[in-house]
Amino acid sequence: MSHWHTDYLSHPLYQPLRAICARLPLANWPGQADYDRLLQLAAPATLPAGLRFCCDLQAPSYYETHIADTGEVPTRSENWHDWFNALAWLAWPLSKAALNARHVRAIGRGEIQRGPRRDAATLLDECGVIVACAKPALGQALDDMQWQTLFVDERHAWGRQISVHALGHALFETGLTPHQGWCGKALLLAVEPDFFTLPEAVQREQLDSRLASMLADDDWLASPRQLWPLPLLGIPGWWPDNAEPSFYQNTDYFRPSRRAKSSSDTL
Repeated sequence: MSHWHTDYLSHPLYQPLRAICARLPLANWPGQADYDRLLQLAAPATLPAGLRFCCDLQAPSYYETHIADTGEVPTRSENWHDWFNALAWLAWPLSKAALNARHVRAIGRGEIQRGPRRDAATLLDECGVIVACAKPALGQALDDMQWQTLFVDERHAWGRQISVHALGHALFETGLTPHQGWCGKALLLAVEPDFFTLPEAVQREQLDSRLASMLADDDWLASPRQLWPLPLLGIPGWWPDNAEPSFYQNTDYFRPSRRAKSSSDTL
């Protein structure tokens, strides 16, 4: 366990969490009263009614069904993973609720052991990043793992025609100590060009609503392979060393290998 700090918030990965954390600045690990206060101050209107982060609760049933039945999210004290899970609920309320509901439906069908659909939902929940993209060629470069095109040749497009919005709470945890090999699992969503003129919070609200709607269809995102690897240290502005084109020559990190083609809500 590391000491409590908020230094991580300066990194672009944590953009979805900054405004939430600003509502309740903390000098130490949050306790139950802090979580309750955070809900009062920062809970969006789209958060499921009655949701509560319950410190050190041991759920008597399956984690997902307990949340669905009671609104109680088991949250370990002094635990980065669960702290970021709580923040992800506040930043992506519709999508988090839809992910939980997807698991509950699968459990109701007898899928107690996770199969491909539950695995895909878990991977998105833990390590997912939403890639908003208005230029088809950029989406194709991501699918084809053409990192030179995506990060060097089209560097000017980041923030203007393509952007990354982090969802996965395990990704927020690993972002505390970024390292070579650090990757997210990307879900590509097509957007209109004027999407990038909107405030970040509005962009995220739109993506949250779209993602939740898609997650309601259990035939969509049927396999973890539909989430694409994205080397996060390559994103312009996410790591100082990537200002040099030579940074992308590390093929152990920026792998050129192909995967089996998979569908996404692509362009």
